[in-house]
Amino acid sequence: MGEWTLTTFLHMGAAALWVGSMGVYAFLITPYAKIRFDEEEYIEFLNEIGLRFRRLGWISLTIITITGIKLADIISGWEAFTSAYGHSVPPASTIAWKMVLGFILLLLVAYHDFRVGPKAIVAYRLDPQSEETLRLRRRAVGFARKMMIISIIIFYLGVSVLRG
Repeated sequence: MGEWTLTTFLHMGAAALWVGSMGVYAFLITPYAKIRFDEEEYIEFLNEIGLRFRRLGWISLTIITITGIKLADIISGWEAFTSAYGHSVPPASTIAWKMVLGFILLLLVAYHDFRVGPKAIVAYRLDPQSEETLRLRRRAVGFARKMMIISIIIFYLGVSVLRG
């Protein structure tokens, strides 16, 4: 298997796993848990599943980042990103947008996983009905939605680079 094929397979596979796991969490696990458990069990269940998905997510994002950098070099060459106007034409311009959005996504994921999410869980355990708990839960959900939207945009841009 050639370098291009292997790198593309790993990149797209990890991206599909990342986006797919977010969809499974949002559209299957969360609604099921909401009808299956009382509120306290619901929050604890989602926290446990979220921690498992976090590990999978960071592995996927690491693979995506490494293979994405390699693919950017294979497709456009580093000259496209180091010269004054090299990144202004496709496919380098699309790859540049993917890189910018990918960096924003990594920041959002880190903030969600290590700041907002844990704070929401701690607040819930202290007082499930407090205004602060509700605010933090809404914030965590908002971050997750933004992450999903950005991930889908990046995935679309990736397909457009590979398929022309």
